[in-house]
Amino acid sequence: MMDGGGREGLLRMIERLSEEIRANPRNTGALFARALAYSELGEHRLAAADCSGVIALEPDNAAAYVNRANAYVELGEHRLAVSDYDAALRLAPGDAAAHYSRGACRAELGDLAGAVGDFDLAILLAPGEASPWYNRGLTYAEMGEPLLAVEDLSRAMELESGQADAYYNRGLAYRDLGELERAVEDFGEAIALQENYGLAHYARAVTGVNQGEFHAALRDFDAVIGLNPDDADALRGRAVALGSLGRYEEAIRDLDRSLEVEPGNVETLTVRAVALGSLGQHESAIEDYTKALELDPGNAALRFNRGISQIQVGRHEEAIGDFGAVIEMVPGNAAAYMARALARTALGEHRDATRDYDRVVELTPGDPEAYYARGCAHAGLGQPERALEDFGRAIALDPENVESLRHRAALYRELGEPEKAVADYDELIRLLPDDPYLRREREAALAEHDAGSPGGDFQ
Repeated sequence: MMDGGGREGLLRMIERLSEEIRANPRNTGALFARALAYSELGEHRLAAADCSGVIALEPDNAAAYVNRANAYVELGEHRLAVSDYDAALRLAPGDAAAHYSRGACRAELGDLAGAVGDFDLAILLAPGEASPWYNRGLTYAEMGEPLLAVEDLSRAMELESGQADAYYNRGLAYRDLGELERAVEDFGEAIALQENYGLAHYARAVTGVNQGEFHAALRDFDAVIGLNPDDADALRGRAVALGSLGRYEEAIRDLDRSLEVEPGNVETLTVRAVALGSLGQHESAIEDYTKALELDPGNAALRFNRGISQIQVGRHEEAIGDFGAVIEMVPGNAAAYMARALARTALGEHRDATRDYDRVVELTPGDPEAYYARGCAHAGLGQPERALEDFGRAIALDPENVESLRHRAALYRELGEPEKAVADYDELIRLLPDDPYLRREREAALAEHDAGSPGGDFQ
């Protein structure tokens, strides 16, 4: 009925049907046919109105409900569509297409479990149709069930081959499963089927970054940006890949452009701050972290990073404030306690630093660096016995902890126990055989032992 004459043919058909309806307003056949013609023209509001006319005259006309629902879908009125599909299925149970369409509407409305239920019935009624399998797969992916998504999308691809979107979405599901190689393969298949598939290029690029394949990622980001030079996400992604290759100045140019397209993007400001810090431009990095914090003041990671940059420029008081804010937001953040302790140590506030190190040790009792750092603070407070205990714990956890061995050796000499220092120097020489300083220090410790007097300063 709809294949003759294109748009002009449809308009002539509508004119003829309208004459029939004017002659007989109860002509449901003409109303239904005109609704279909309106749908073909994209006049979905008029199509819905004609279907309403049919339903008013024939309340049990399931097809009219289905077609009005289809029109509502095109208009984005999914709740009205679901209501009509409900009515159609009450009148004509077992309509696979209606179940599928209602499921799609429910998915749009966020009723994912309801959508899966409808797709289940559509598959049961018409197992050879690809669309219900495909859409159930997408719904499972949205529900955080990537394994089920892979299974359904694979079945859809068996039933209907050559679908680029199916490969793309299965690739996303594989990525969520951590099967990155399979994800890359699927994104590649999608691109092979549809050369300018920007989403697939972008997804493959992001996966490449996650794999550490930065050069491959750059090629895909280049493809996305070639399709859309104003793609802020792709510009930021390319900057991440460039930064990972140490090409920070190029990365910053991409980030500058990304921020022109999408001003005030917290993620982009953060990435640019990291790149600026890598170039030693810590003041500029702090500016970006500060702008990002104005937009997202509760972001603990941003505040922590700004604190690290504050340390780099010698603003230890400001850094302590940032780390303190992080600790208020995330009381168990061991890294923030450690960083604040380091800032306090730099200011000579060894007692406060020690309290922070105590908390680090509580939170991460298996971390040798925590004991090493606290040992240094105890040494700074003139508490060599406590320092020795901490260095010993660090070495017990990590027998190759060079700095703890160095400091313990120096403390042993300071306390008049050079023979113990010699043992530590022996271990250090084993670990660092090419370090001439260690051999000199060992000889000095031996001389102190032979002379029976302590010597050496704690460094």
